[in-house]
Amino acid sequence: MMRFILISILLFVVYQAVKTVVRAASAAYRRGDEGPSRLPGAEMVQDPNCRTYIVKDRALARRVDGMTSYFCSRACAEEYERKRRS
Repeated sequence: MMRFILISILLFVVYQAVKTVVRAASAAYRRGDEGPSRLPGAEMVQDPNCRTYIVKDRALARRVDGMTSYFCSRACAEEYERKRRS
């Protein structure tokens, strides 16, 4: 009988721990935290061609119609410039 009570308490404690971890992970997901791959404080810019967000420091910058635009790749920059000319 004593063994049953101890196992029940242990299972309850493990259940509570797992529930806490799952709730924390769920809350982080809702906030948009991506974990260590995310660069804290990095400014994000949107590629005007494919609408992808990229870190500004890693984006390809081009002057288009007198304004600086940021692109995720050379292909997106060229396609955007081609669309603007036509």
